[in-house]
Amino acid sequence: MKRSKIIRIIFQLLVLMSITLSVESQNENIEITKAEIIKNAWRAMFGKLKPDEIKSVYVESYFHGSKVPNKVTVKRPNFFRNEISGGGVLVFDGKQAAWARQTNDKDGNPRFPEMIDSASWRHFEIDIALIFPAFFEYPCELRGLKSFEEINAYELFVELPLGGNVSYFVDDKSFLVTRRLVSWSGDPKEELWENFITTYLDYKGILFPDGYSFEGREGIDKGLFKNVKFNVNPKDELFEIPKELKK
Repeated sequence: MKRSKIIRIIFQLLVLMSITLSVESQNENIEITKAEIIKNAWRAMFGKLKPDEIKSVYVESYFHGSKVPNKVTVKRPNFFRNEISGGGVLVFDGKQAAWARQTNDKDGNPRFPEMIDSASWRHFEIDIALIFPAFFEYPCELRGLKSFEEINAYELFVELPLGGNVSYFVDDKSFLVTRRLVSWSGDPKEELWENFITTYLDYKGILFPDGYSFEGREGIDKGLFKNVKFNVNPKDELFEIPKELKK
């Protein structure tokens, strides 16, 4: 084996070891377990309710300056429905996504139910994860205690089943999520999408974000969540792919 190749392999091993030791040392300095962080985060949001007592969430979302909301329903763990103002209805049944209904196009021509391209199905898992923290649903990795703008937060990294991922930053005092880094594709070369939660509203003892902020085309933008409801008992049929689209 050439000397240059041996040196390159040794260098790669040293880099890998340094990353591993860094993560281990970060976690060694944490005086709380991952399970305790998740338990405290649940209590911070949902109080005395048990994890199986929250089954669904309904929110009306106002993003990009819209005055009319999109009506979003999430049924745990992975059903999603978005009634889009002026657009139609998107559904995700945990595996596939489709337009269950579409409004006419700008020229008045009818548009019909249509499957969403399979490469975009993972995006619906991200949409769910932005409504309901995915570390309550899936295994996660504790990546240490991180500091950002004088706030210390535990980073919980979640690989979603279809390939996207989200890092949640859980405040070490309030145990509420304050920041998220999102990979829509799971590609490590992709630039992560960052968003922030600054305010939680009290819905009869449940704390839920009033929305989140992110970098928009013209600076910082903020989307709002209003009329949030829990356990609306949506039927599974609301999330079904139209029969005529099923293969």
